[in-house]
Amino acid sequence: MHIEKIVKGHQMKTKELIEEKYLTLTKTEKSIANFILQDQTYSIINMTLLELSKQLRLGEASIIRFCRKMGFRGFQDLKVSMAIENAQEEDTGETNEIDNNAAMENMVRVIQNTNASIDREEIQQAIELMDASENVFFYGVGSSGFTAEIAEARLLRVGKRCKAIKESHLQTVQSAVMGAQDVVIGISISGSTNDLYQALKTAKNNGSKLIAITNHENSPIAQLADCVLLTNAPENPVTGGTFTSVVSQLYVMDLLFTYYTAKNWQKAYSYREKVAISINEKLDEK
Repeated sequence: MHIEKIVKGHQMKTKELIEEKYLTLTKTEKSIANFILQDQTYSIINMTLLELSKQLRLGEASIIRFCRKMGFRGFQDLKVSMAIENAQEEDTGETNEIDNNAAMENMVRVIQNTNASIDREEIQQAIELMDASENVFFYGVGSSGFTAEIAEARLLRVGKRCKAIKESHLQTVQSAVMGAQDVVIGISISGSTNDLYQALKTAKNNGSKLIAITNHENSPIAQLADCVLLTNAPENPVTGGTFTSVVSQLYVMDLLFTYYTAKNWQKAYSYREKVAISINEKLDEK
């Protein structure tokens, strides 16, 4: 398989392979090849098959056939191959060449892009769902699980009953005992994590409302949700769990928290006061 050759140090990269076979491609295949060859930022590694299909206005089957013609098992194989190459290019810099300002600008750009992706009507709907619920559950795995835990800590301080669950088995168990009084916020950059999707599907079948926080509005998790809040932090699947992806998620969570406390400011202030007093009393005991 081509990916294995790249990992073992094979010299020909994906774009070089496409260039070598370019003259043998059909008109449709050339349109796919052109997109990949001109994709200097490797945006394709963060796209789903459906998203690429819509952008190129081609059938998904045509894209899969192209991938197989290039020696890959399918679209996911091609993406992983390109992700490996992108990661290798990013890792070639020396430590003393790192620009602090560039890193800061990248973080700022992620927040700006995420802010531009947020649909205000969707976030208002999310607040309504949270406000009407008895319990809010945050589901996330990997780095998204850490985002879930931070969200739990913030929301508890303003008196909202909530729980973060990071382990997929416990997500499934919790979903099985949910009802219409519960809201689940599913956090996933890809929006296609199968275990998370199955847990959310179980919750929805039990009448719970779903809020998706993801990069991809056409992903399976997004399609399942009652409302979708879009993050905008491209992530290489090889170097996954990046700080930028977490920052993007936390920005969306901060918006949720800000909107929720604004709508429930009296109750939120009261609970914040209680929490502050409890913490101060605990500190005084020392």
